[in-house]
Amino acid sequence: MKKLALSLICAWIAAQGFAQTGTIILNVTQIQTDKGGEISAGIFVRENFPKVGKQLVGKEKSVTGKSMQLIFENVPVGEYGVVAFQDIDKNKDLKTNFVGFPKEPIGFSNDAKIKFGPPDFDDAKVKVEAGKTLTLTIILN
Repeated sequence: MKKLALSLICAWIAAQGFAQTGTIILNVTQIQTDKGGEISAGIFVRENFPKVGKQLVGKEKSVTGKSMQLIFENVPVGEYGVVAFQDIDKNKDLKTNFVGFPKEPIGFSNDAKIKFGPPDFDDAKVKVEAGKTLTLTIILN
């Protein structure tokens, strides 16, 4: 009986942990299909935004159309900045010019703009809530 009760308590605790996540559906538009490559997207916490390779979770998907969708499930509740870029040369890194300006198409959540460097996290932040789905559109420029 004690084992059954302990098992039920453990299962309940595990279920509560999973309930503290949400889903992000990311629609990426204005993809340059003639250039090919892949769409690389990442979800970043404030401290690492938007450092390639430092994302909380990332996905890559071969370019198949002018618009594509990437789905991130089980994203922990919190505030994040989302970035997507077209990795034309498929090297898993954003190609930049000598001053650091992107040479590959890139976009940010909330359509946050590049000025004299990457957008501020607060301009790009989105909120993931428990059990909810957040749908975002990123327009590549």
